[in-house]
Amino acid sequence: MLQHKSKFLSPFLFLTLLLMFTGCSPTRYIPKDEPDPLEPFYVPEKIRVALVLGSGGVRGMAHVGVIEVLEANGIRPDIIIGCSAGSIVGALYAEQPDPEYVKRAVWSMRTNSMLDISVWQCRFGLSQGDCMHHVLDDYLESETFDELQIPLVIVATDLHTGELVPIGSGDLTKAVQSSCSIPFVFVPSEHLGRVFVDGGTINPVPARIARDLGADVIITVDLCELLDKTFPTNLFGVASRSAEIAFMWQNEVCSRDSDVVIRPKTCGIGAFNDKMKSKLYEAGKAAALEQLPRINELLANTPQVDRANNGWRLVNMQAYTPAIYHAD
Repeated sequence: MLQHKSKFLSPFLFLTLLLMFTGCSPTRYIPKDEPDPLEPFYVPEKIRVALVLGSGGVRGMAHVGVIEVLEANGIRPDIIIGCSAGSIVGALYAEQPDPEYVKRAVWSMRTNSMLDISVWQCRFGLSQGDCMHHVLDDYLESETFDELQIPLVIVATDLHTGELVPIGSGDLTKAVQSSCSIPFVFVPSEHLGRVFVDGGTINPVPARIARDLGADVIITVDLCELLDKTFPTNLFGVASRSAEIAFMWQNEVCSRDSDVVIRPKTCGIGAFNDKMKSKLYEAGKAAALEQLPRINELLANTPQVDRANNGWRLVNMQAYTPAIYHAD
C-alpha cells in the first residue's frame, strides 16, 4: 500500500516543488504589442522540389535516412522548410548538402548536451537554452541564412500573438533555437523582437509554407509517433495518450498541402531517446524508398529547372495569424 502511494506522490511532489520554485527566476519577457515586420528573403525563381522536415526531437535522425535516399536517386531540393528537429537537420543539410556529413553531425548530437536544467530558474522552462545555443553554434558554421548552399525557411511560434512565423533571413542559430524551444523543456527564445516557442506548437509539418512559395512538388517528412498498443492505466497515461492523439491529427491536417508524405515508422521511440538513432535512420530510409516511385512519377511530369540559370526572387512572407482574428 505504501509503495502504491509512493508512486502516486512522486509526480505530485515534483509538480508541487516545481510550482514553488517558478517564482524564483528574475527573468521577464516583454513582447511588443506590434512586432517588427519580418525581413524579406530570397528564394529561387522556380522551385521544383521543396523538402519539408517536420518536428520530432531525436526522431529527426529519420530525416537523415530520407535525405540519403533522395540524394542517392539524384533528388536534391530547391528549398528546405524546417520545423524544430527538422530545422536542425535542414540547417545542416542546407549548409553542407552531403548526407554523410549530416549523418555524422546528427548522430553525434546528444540530448543531454543541449539541456541546462536549473530548478532555481525554471519559471518559464526547465532548461535555460544556453547549452542548446552553444551546441547549435558549434555545429553550424554559417552565421546567417545567406551563407547556406540551399535556401532554408524555418518556422517558430510567437508565444504572444499565437502566430506561425516563417524565418528565412538573419541569425541562423537563433532561428533554429527559436524553432526548437519546446514548451516546458526549454525557456522561450527571444528573437526578432518576438518571444518564440517550438514551431511544432502550431504546425509540426509546415508544408503550407512550401505551397505558398509556389513549389511544384512538395515532399514532406512527418515524424509523428504512432499510437502504441498499450492502453492507459492511470491519469497520466490518459493525459499522455490524449496528447499523442491530438498531435497525430494535427500532423495529419498540416501535411495535407504535401504532394508526397514520407512517414517513418517510429512507434515507441520517444522524442529524447538517443539510443534508437540507428533504428530511426533505417526507418527514414525505408519510408523514403517506399515513396520513391511516387516521387519519381511526380518529377517525371514536372519540368526540369536549370539551377545554373534559375534566378532569385525576393519574398516578403507574413506571419500566419489564426483565422479567428480575421472574423467580423
